[in-house]
Amino acid sequence: MQGTLFKYILYFIQSLILLLLTPLFIGILKRLKAFVRGYTGFSIFQPYYNIAKLMAKGRIISKSSSPVTLIGPFVCLVAALTSAFMVPVFYTAEDNLIGNLFVIIFILAIIKLFNALLGLDCASTFGGMGSSREMFISMFAEPIVFIIIAFLYMETKKLNIFEITAINSGVFKFSVGHILAAMAFFAVLLAENARMPVDNPETHLELTMIHEAMVLDLSGSDLACIELSSYIKLMVFMTILINCFFPYGVGTAITVTSLIIGIIVYFAKMLICITVVAIIETTMAKFRLFRIPEILAAALSLSIAAIAINYFA
Repeated sequence: MQGTLFKYILYFIQSLILLLLTPLFIGILKRLKAFVRGYTGFSIFQPYYNIAKLMAKGRIISKSSSPVTLIGPFVCLVAALTSAFMVPVFYTAEDNLIGNLFVIIFILAIIKLFNALLGLDCASTFGGMGSSREMFISMFAEPIVFIIIAFLYMETKKLNIFEITAINSGVFKFSVGHILAAMAFFAVLLAENARMPVDNPETHLELTMIHEAMVLDLSGSDLACIELSSYIKLMVFMTILINCFFPYGVGTAITVTSLIIGIIVYFAKMLICITVVAIIETTMAKFRLFRIPEILAAALSLSIAAIAINYFA
């Protein structure tokens, strides 16, 4: 009983560490992008200052707005925080009450849903355009996620991310199917988190922005909640990627050595993932809207091929 209690306390602590370091990871991502482009960029701690500055400002809400605008930013933030406490970071174990992949994906979908509703609720042309584009992309991305979950279930006979990570951590999986599924999930990661070449997270050009169009009318603490929820969502997707497909080094025993190795390896894998995203965003231009399904169609093909290879292997 005490061992189980300590396990869940450790889960809470590692998720709390992930939340505290999320702005730092975003700062490193932006600093890397600046480095690749050839200029210095701002401090890696700048996202902390930005969030704190926005949180200190008041809310400006139109009289014509519905309750969606009143509660939407907080719902997004709560959903993001909840998802962060449902994924393993540097320690995992089997037999868990939390961590079902379907639940995690549906919680993350809440963020997307309320972002789209916020874009519609502001009654601006750009907000509605961003919401429609977001749903258009999600229509292609979500089936891929469920196929990848099916692949992980075929591979481990588990739907719990903690158990999947624990099982895969002891086996070096470099099979073709495993790599194809990881590539498909990485494409979904880019699409679901408004990254290049699906969306440009830095633009405010009306004809190209998707995520920014939905939150263009928000300010102050509302914008801080949306920005922080998007940061957390990206880190959760990256954590799912590295722990489901490359969980080597993750701690599976409650010992000092195992946990220290798990922390170091997690940071190393996260930095590699962040570096790959930074290189993609600085070397690729944003695709036209109707070319985006080509990326997701390729990801769908990879995920189906992964299942076929795993089934016939």
